Amino acid sequence: MKRTILLLLAVITVSSIVSAQKQVGEPFLKKFTTGADIFNDFVMDAPDGIDFRAINQGASIYGLYTFPIKESNFAFSIGAGFGMHNFFSNGMLMDSTGTSYFVSLDTLKALNGDKIDYKKNKISLTYLDFPLEIRYKSEKGFRFAIGAKVGVKLNAHTKYKGDDMTDASKIKTKESDLPNFETWRFGPTVQVGYKWVNITAFYSVTKVFKSNAGPGIYPVSIGISLRPF
Repeated sequence: MKRTILLLLAVITVSSIVSAQKQVGEPFLKKFTTGADIFNDFVMDAPDGIDFRAINQGASIYGLYTFPIKESNFAFSIGAGFGMHNFFSNGMLMDSTGTSYFVSLDTLKALNGDKIDYKKNKISLTYLDFPLEIRYKSEKGFRFAIGAKVGVKLNAHTKYKGDDMTDASKIKTKESDLPNFETWRFGPTVQVGYKWVNITAFYSVTKVFKSNAGPGIYPVSIGISLRPF
């Protein structure tokens, strides 16, 4: 999460510098918007016995090019960006014969018979997203936008910090190149706000895992979108 925050700050800083250079490509800059979202993922359709945390923080950064619709307050935008999601739960992700599934850490025991004690257990996903939207902006700064985004998965990994299940030691593990995750994602988006601060929501129509190859979970993301430029 620290890397995500630093990345967001870097993007906003670079955008400030670019916007300040009005003498270069001013018509383009007026139609180009950068933004950053900070949101919480609500993980839907979790398997029985698997509990996802109430707070699953995520973030996204993006750039949009705007096409005004004649002289109206409406505009069409299309762009690209990155979406980063974290799903925290008590479910250890396992794979067997081409299928992924969760095993509840609450039901596992170490070799000494004690329950597994852990501080972190999560799935992290990163997507290259291509958002589009139709936006309304009033003269006084009220904004409303509906749209959609399609994304391609760039990375999927798990992180675990807690008891080693084979002995009494503490371990930190990270597993990448995980199978059975859906390569693409798609879903509608909505934003409403005032000037450069907006409430944003995304509903993933696609599941996190491929059909018949893993749990049928999917996220609903709700958060704050900042578009200072």
